[in-house]
Amino acid sequence: MNRALLALLLGGCAVEPYCYTGCGDAALDAGPGVGDAPADVLDAPSVPRDVPCVPTGEEVCNELDDDCDRAVDEGFDLMTSPLDCGACGNACRFPNAEVACVLGECEVTACLPGYADLDGALGCETMCPVFPTQPEDCNGIDDDCDGVADEPEELPPPPADLCRTTPGTPCAGVVPVCASRSGRSTWFCGYSASVEFDPIVPNGIALEEMLCDGQDGDCDGVVDDPFADLGEACDDGGRGACRDVGVIACDPADSALTACDLSASPDPVPGAPSAELCNGIDDDCDGVIDNSDPSDPARIRDDMVRVVRGGLDFWIATYEASRPDGTAASAGTSDARACSTPGRLPWVAVGFDDAAAACAAAGHRLCTAAEWQAACEGALGTSYPYGEAYDGAACNGADRDVLAGRVTTCGSLASCVSEAGAFDLSGNVKEWTNDLRGTASGGRGIYAVRGGSVESPRLGLTCDTTLSQATEDTLLPTLGFRCCDDDGP
Repeated sequence: MNRALLALLLGGCAVEPYCYTGCGDAALDAGPGVGDAPADVLDAPSVPRDVPCVPTGEEVCNELDDDCDRAVDEGFDLMTSPLDCGACGNACRFPNAEVACVLGECEVTACLPGYADLDGALGCETMCPVFPTQPEDCNGIDDDCDGVADEPEELPPPPADLCRTTPGTPCAGVVPVCASRSGRSTWFCGYSASVEFDPIVPNGIALEEMLCDGQDGDCDGVVDDPFADLGEACDDGGRGACRDVGVIACDPADSALTACDLSASPDPVPGAPSAELCNGIDDDCDGVIDNSDPSDPARIRDDMVRVVRGGLDFWIATYEASRPDGTAASAGTSDARACSTPGRLPWVAVGFDDAAAACAAAGHRLCTAAEWQAACEGALGTSYPYGEAYDGAACNGADRDVLAGRVTTCGSLASCVSEAGAFDLSGNVKEWTNDLRGTASGGRGIYAVRGGSVESPRLGLTCDTTLSQATEDTLLPTLGFRCCDDDGP
């Protein structure tokens, strides 16, 4: 559109620099001569002389003569003004930057405090992580706002004595490094992978080893020291013939744990199940030690003999009661149940109640006085279990000088056996019977004890001697018991 016509529509006067065909009203007639006009503007459109110039106010930068003074955009420097740089309304604006207009082009002269230009484009797009900026430090932060954090050449020296360097450990010769670990950037020690790292601890070493891995993870000179049970004996939980043994070692499946290494056993193959015995061991590997359940076919078959005499029909233990862990040298300590086993020292120093409980735990009961005597006398009713005539050497009584008054192992004297096959019914140790004779002070029951002991002379060793008795809480090194049963072992 012709600038003159534009002036008519918007107000003001579009003034040609050199006017030759008319420039509005008479007030605008004065102007440069024709000889002063450049050749390239001789044909420029102009406002007809009969078109009046209507002022619109103060001059603004819009390429119009707003104040009708025959000068366009006077006072506006498109070469240097940052608001009208190179063109009206072309303001120089860039993010977070100070600007200038130079020869009609916008330029950034400086970034605002706390900002930097790191991408090369006009403007300061980067907010500095630290303001005011600081010398670079090992912290994972671009302290000097140059776009790079922790430049090695700009870092200060690391803290002195930060690292543990114990000779002979994985920490020997270690030096600090600036790194990021576990989400934290700082000076760390360049430990090898065998050192257990903890970024919270100043020197980076875990306060206590957490891994069982055969390494000195905390560089204290001791390998796997929190796992104090390493090397100790262990087993697979089996018992007796089924028990496999080994040593405690680091668990290959979980380095935070130990496990029983059965391969370290001298004999890594456990034995096969066998018949259950009264020995504190799960011989048949069914998970039950010394199984005594009468209803279980796998129960212990205690050594017992049947006695039928005078209307009595019962079973009596072949041997005096012994403990499951008893041996020929020790009576043992287990009170789990009573055993009828040859070659062990008998269970002595036991009260009536404990003796009865031990028989019950074995699935049996204490013998009555009548049963005990019937088993001793046999079908012929002899005075001694081995016969009618006394033999001071047959059983372990006071007259058997060869044993010098010592209690011997169950069944050790083949001569001291009854007609039914029960051993030591005469001598060795006296035996509790379930024969209540009376009550002592405090309500304690008085029970008959039969058979005599290693301390008894001839008259105390007969099958029918009934004079010996004791209160239920009596504990003597020569007083034991044996069990009976109605139905057999």
